[in-house]
Amino acid sequence: MIFVHPHDLLDHIGEEIGVSNWVKISQEMINKFADATGDHQWIHVNPERAASEVPGGKTIAHGFLLLSLFPGLSDEFFIIEKNSYTLNYGLEKLRFTAMVPVDSRVRLRQTISSAELSKQDGVRVVLEGTLEVENSEKPAVVAQTIRLIYP
Repeated sequence: MIFVHPHDLLDHIGEEIGVSNWVKISQEMINKFADATGDHQWIHVNPERAASEVPGGKTIAHGFLLLSLFPGLSDEFFIIEKNSYTLNYGLEKLRFTAMVPVDSRVRLRQTISSAELSKQDGVRVVLEGTLEVENSEKPAVVAQTIRLIYP
């Protein structure tokens, strides 16, 4: 969805703003995230061990790797033309509701939960995001992310 000004968000509370394209969660992506964060737990980075010890027999993506996809996936459909900058302000709610095995595909669906005027003519918006897993009824991540958006 394209908005002209951050204030336009105030008129779309409760509305779905978009759905991203599918993105594949590869072992390379998981390994790079492990290197970046220092989280090398075997369930993420050891395919041989995962084959015998993890339900489904595959490594799984880090929960925070999945959460880190939210901004980029959101950028595919959430566009504000008069936007000088956006700050990630925090989270209201975060749940990792299902494991995401390597080679799965995920996509983001977002709705504007709330929006209010903020300092310096900005808008504080809460986005309800659901990271869906292809061919699964259960989402991987449900999160309310908060952004401060300035014209």
